[in-house]
Amino acid sequence: MSRREYDNSRNFDVNDEFDFDFDPNMDQDSRRRHSNDRRNMARNRNTSTCQQLADIIGGEVITAAPACVVQRLRNIDATILGRRTRSPLALPFALSFENNIGGRTLNLGETVILQREINPFLTALRRRGIIVTAVHNHWLFENPRLMYMHWENVGDSFTFARNSFEAAREVGLI
Repeated sequence: MSRREYDNSRNFDVNDEFDFDFDPNMDQDSRRRHSNDRRNMARNRNTSTCQQLADIIGGEVITAAPACVVQRLRNIDATILGRRTRSPLALPFALSFENNIGGRTLNLGETVILQREINPFLTALRRRGIIVTAVHNHWLFENPRLMYMHWENVGDSFTFARNSFEAAREVGLI
């Protein structure tokens, strides 16, 4: 898909679940209940798919709507400001999936990564056709030095999850 197609699509249909019908004859309480019922149906429908994606990486569902976000923590003995951390903000291996159009979703990934792991993981992702978009730090005064890598594609969410996990496993991240 070209950049122009991305810019012109402007669709934000997460598996097409939020199709809010507006009925001018419906009172505000009924409209709110209808809207909440639609959201709950979407969450229930997406939870099983989202759980399947979490299972691929051996993680858990963080949220299933409006985007499916799955995560597991890296096993890194890290400190920030001299204090040990197990925070999901510090040690994530996370994937998100949203905006399903014709079975193709926007797929995003982020992980904490040690400096020596950057090039091997970047190479493993690129070999699988995944775009690496950023490598940067989040914290100051951490030990060891924690970097963060982001990657993305538009395609099948299960393929993205499997490829991301296989790349991570191949280079010893997981």
